[in-house]
Amino acid sequence: MPYLLVTVVISIVVALFAVQNAINVDMHFFLWNFSTSLVMVILGSFFMGILVGCFYLLMVKARHYMKNKKMREEIEGLQAEKKSLEEKVTMLMHTQMQRSDVPENTEVLEVSEENK
Repeated sequence: MPYLLVTVVISIVVALFAVQNAINVDMHFFLWNFSTSLVMVILGSFFMGILVGCFYLLMVKARHYMKNKKMREEIEGLQAEKKSLEEKVTMLMHTQMQRSDVPENTEVLEVSEENK
């Protein structure tokens, strides 16, 4: 909302400045020569500035969108890898627990055989 308010204030100031300077000026642009009101020159420059700013903003937003999309894809890949690794850890822990049950019995047998 504050940005909208600032934009409106700037637009009003530019419009007042343009209206107060309503004289005819000669324009020379490459091979074109024409005469127009200074109001048209000021307002045209203002709107061209807005247009250039919008295109720049669009470019920045597109770059941000592409970077954000790439990061989301990387996050999804890392989450899938994390899930896979968690499943492997769970499976290895389960396997280790099964193996730890068996060696305890065999160790007892080995110890009792050594005592004889």
